[in-house]
Amino acid sequence: MSNPSWRSRCLNYPNIMFGKALQQAKKRAEKRGTLFDLDKEYLMEIFEKQEGNCFYSGIKMNIVKEDDAALHDPMKMSLDCIDPEKGYVKGNVVWSAYCVNVFKQKMSQQEMLRVCESILNNLKK
Repeated sequence: MSNPSWRSRCLNYPNIMFGKALQQAKKRAEKRGTLFDLDKEYLMEIFEKQEGNCFYSGIKMNIVKEDDAALHDPMKMSLDCIDPEKGYVKGNVVWSAYCVNVFKQKMSQQEMLRVCESILNNLKK
């Protein structure tokens, strides 16, 4: 569980979370040996462009976990590489709801869409 003062600071100054997301993305890029050319301003710009909504689902995302006691918030903002092979570079990253990003993993948008359509068709039976 995170420190309540940290949560309060993030709620009052959401740009803190963009800096944290940037640091985490840089670590993942280094670990995977992929490209990285992002900055906090760019991450904030694409979040604003998406109007705080998940790129894939259009669902409103949380900047800070809604329930501080929960391990994960399915609607928390999460940075996704559209094409994982290209890395964390401008034009290849979007904000995604955590649950969607976990579902997508390294699938292309087309693969993810095919799986979603299969789920929908199966549930309609």
